[in-house]
Amino acid sequence: MALIDLIQKNAAQLPPDKQVEVLDFISFLRQRQNPSKMLGSNMERTQSIKKSLKALANMHVFADIHDPIEWQRSLRQDRPLPGRE
Repeated sequence: MALIDLIQKNAAQLPPDKQVEVLDFISFLRQRQNPSKMLGSNMERTQSIKKSLKALANMHVFADIHDPIEWQRSLRQDRPLPGRE
């Protein structure tokens, strides 16, 4: 029996949620095998994020935020940390 047949036979005997894990692991191994492909996708993602941030800046979405630290604190509702007044 070929190796691929053994893999398929054993995977078929697993419950569906475990079969998904097997598929995820195969995807992980394929990405690790070809790191240049991951680098390309990271570069594409970086360019996409830069483009989105530039579009937000051009739309003046954050123009009403005068103090970014205070804005962040109001969103996060920071609690005081012990020993850090």
